Amino acid sequence: MGSAATNKQGLRVGPLSMLMVFLLKLIPDGKQVPPCPTLGKFAKAHNDWYRETLTELFDSLAAGRIKPVVAERIPLAEAARAHELLERSGHTGKVVLVTSA
Repeated sequence: MGSAATNKQGLRVGPLSMLMVFLLKLIPDGKQVPPCPTLGKFAKAHNDWYRETLTELFDSLAAGRIKPVVAERIPLAEAARAHELLERSGHTGKVVLVTSA
């Protein structure tokens, strides 16, 4: 879920993340449920703000001001292995698919 290791008001949100995963599995083909159903609509409605914010985010990343935690970098050709890792959980950070280029 991405928020499993964060704290919110002093409480671990891991149990809430697990509940969300469970509830999504109740939906037929739950993997198709977007993590934020309104993000696409918001981006279209606020295109200038969205582009500016993304630019700032990528600039901060390139400058090293933000440092995402990467659990593992996996070649795109091994995407199935990446999905297996995600399904097992137990990792800390993002699983990143990389191309050879």
